Amino acid sequence: MKKVPHARPEEDPDTLLMLRVREDDMQAYTLLVERFQHRVLGTIFRYTGDSAGAEDLAQEIFIKVFKARKSYEPVAKFSTWLFRIVTNLCLNEIRNRKLRPQLSLDGNPLLDPGQEDTTGSDLSRQELVAAVRKALDALPENQRMAVVLNKWEGQSYEEIGEALNLSVPAVKSLLFRARQAMKETLAGFLEEGE
Repeated sequence: MKKVPHARPEEDPDTLLMLRVREDDMQAYTLLVERFQHRVLGTIFRYTGDSAGAEDLAQEIFIKVFKARKSYEPVAKFSTWLFRIVTNLCLNEIRNRKLRPQLSLDGNPLLDPGQEDTTGSDLSRQELVAAVRKALDALPENQRMAVVLNKWEGQSYEEIGEALNLSVPAVKSLLFRARQAMKETLAGFLEEGE
């Protein structure tokens, strides 16, 4: 896995925007929401599988960001701080509602609201996506979030560790166990495709 170089918080343009938000700059807040809304929405959906609730939870996250603006301290990049909020709210949502992925009436996973519609994609791709979604949903909460942050959000081990409050070795171990579990779950599907 390639490492993402750590930008110092004071050099991160999003951190600079959040510092403006801290000073009640609503234009900066609007810019941050616009820049991160699709990533946040996609992460929530991938983690919870609840497309209907993903938008509500995303709104709740951005409200929390605004309410926490006065206490914001740029000790890490803004995105790291934001995805810690996303992680915590997703974990709370899962625990409180015992969410499981929702399927459409035809049995296929609902469209990820953070991505474009792919109605023209071929069936085997849809089957693979459904199999990966099923394997992801079978993971324990912390493994699932680590995979989502790593694979879909492209976060480094350090950033994931900050979001999940874990050390880098613990993140590596968590991702290793998650990959092993997904490999086992997908083994049958991968053999069928050969």
